[in-house]
Amino acid sequence: MIRATIALVLLLGAVPAAGQSARVLAPNEPLRSAPAATVLATLAQGTALRVGEPRGGWREATLEGWVALASVRGDAAGLVVNAPGGEDLRNGPGGAYAAHFPPGVFLERIEAQGPWVHVRRTGWVRERGVRLDAPAPATPGASPAPVPSAAGVPSAGGPAARVAVRATSALPAAPALPSTRVGDAGAALLDRPGGDTLARVAPFGPVEVVSRQGAWTRVRLEAWLPSAALGSTADSAGAIGDLSAAALMETPDIYRGRALDWSVQFIALRSAEEIRTDFHPGEAFLLTRGPGRESGFVYIAVPPPLLPAARRLQPLQRIRVLARVRNGRSPLMGAPVLDLVELH
Repeated sequence: MIRATIALVLLLGAVPAAGQSARVLAPNEPLRSAPAATVLATLAQGTALRVGEPRGGWREATLEGWVALASVRGDAAGLVVNAPGGEDLRNGPGGAYAAHFPPGVFLERIEAQGPWVHVRRTGWVRERGVRLDAPAPATPGASPAPVPSAAGVPSAGGPAARVAVRATSALPAAPALPSTRVGDAGAALLDRPGGDTLARVAPFGPVEVVSRQGAWTRVRLEAWLPSAALGSTADSAGAIGDLSAAALMETPDIYRGRALDWSVQFIALRSAEEIRTDFHPGEAFLLTRGPGRESGFVYIAVPPPLLPAARRLQPLQRIRVLARVRNGRSPLMGAPVLDLVELH
C-alpha cells in the first residue's frame, strides 16, 4: 500500500520549498501536473525554472513568464488559457518564446501590463530533463543574486528562450488551507470548472479548499489506493528502445499497449481521413520514418496537448518519441501506429 496524493486541481502558487534555479536541457520538455501525469506546458530548451529536490526521478518546478491577456480568462484568483490552440509563454511582454500552454490550463496571475499578463505555474519535470545552475558565490552583506536568464540558448520555438522567476524568499507565506466536507449527496471532481469528471467524493468526504473562483471552488484531497492499481508510465525503465519496426510488425499483438522509446525522422504532420480506420476522423498524426536507420513509415497519433510542439517540427528533423503501440501492424497501411506520449 502506498500513499498517493491526488492533485485533482493543482495549487498554482506553490513554489518548491528548496528552490534552485535550473535550465531545460532539450526542446519540448513537458511540464506535468504530477509525475508522469497531464502535460501542463511544453518547455523550450534553455527555459529557466525554479525546482525543488529530486523525488523518484522528478522535480517540482515553477515557471514564470508573460502571456497575451486576450488568450486567457479569469480574475485575480487565477486565469485559464482559453485560446483554441493554447498560448505561448514569453520571457517578457512580447519577448522570446519560452513555453506553450494547451487550452484549459490554470495559471496564477501576478500582474498585468497593457495587453500582457505576468503569470506563474507550478508542475513537475523529469530530473534528467533539467540542469541545475551553479550557485553564485556568496558575498557578505550582498542581496541574493537573481535567477539568471537563459539568454543565448537557442530554443525550438524562437530565439533565446528565457523565463523570469522569483526567489522563494520574496513570496508571501501560503495561508493555511481550510478543511471542509462535501455535502450528503457527494460530489463530482472535475479537471477544471465545467470540465471532465475525474472522480467522485463520497458523501461527507473531507477536502481542503485551495481557492475560489466565482461559482467554483478548487480543492485538494489525499487518499489511498492499492499499489497494484497504479499503471506503468511510458517514461520508465519499461520503455523499449531496441525494438525494430520490422520485429514489431512480425508479432504485433505481443507489443500492443507497450511503451517505445524511438528515434524517428519527422516527415509531416497530417490529419486522418475517414479511410484511415486506425485513427479517429480528423485525428492529427505524425508521418515519420524509422526507428533509427529503418526506412519504413511509422504513424504516430498526436494528442491535443502535444499539437503545438508537433506543429513546430521541421521536415526531415530527427526526433525522439515516447509512444505506446496502438497497432503494431496496420492492415490498411502495413506499418506501426503509435500513440504519442512525449516528444523530444
